[in-house]
Amino acid sequence: MPEIRFAADTHPELVRQVRVWLESTMAERSVADVVEASAELTKDALRLIAGAAPAPVAQSDLVAELTKLGHQATDAVRDATLAGLDGLAAVTDGRLVKKVGEEGAKAAYEMNQATARQILQSLFGRRPQGDGA
Repeated sequence: MPEIRFAADTHPELVRQVRVWLESTMAERSVADVVEASAELTKDALRLIAGAAPAPVAQSDLVAELTKLGHQATDAVRDATLAGLDGLAAVTDGRLVKKVGEEGAKAAYEMNQATARQILQSLFGRRPQGDGA
């Protein structure tokens, strides 16, 4: 199974590394893929945080239930985001985003380039690397 590891001395450095990795995958993946990957990354982070606690705490019912709730919330946000993309594609007749493929229950979306730039700029506070515009 593929594995991604990040190593940092501080939380801000770790966040920066994850953002760089997510940016690098944006060019290679559909928006739906990034939503799915982000949800899995969040759930992995929840498992790591829960596992980092001292054994009596990490193995407690409270931590197990909090982790389970975190997973459920992450799944709900993922599903709502994908449903929102689907709705946006339908309402705008594909002018902002459009469905470009279907694989089972997962749909891939293609975003208008100008809209994608604005979203990336608002998320990361700068233009994506390699953007010639």
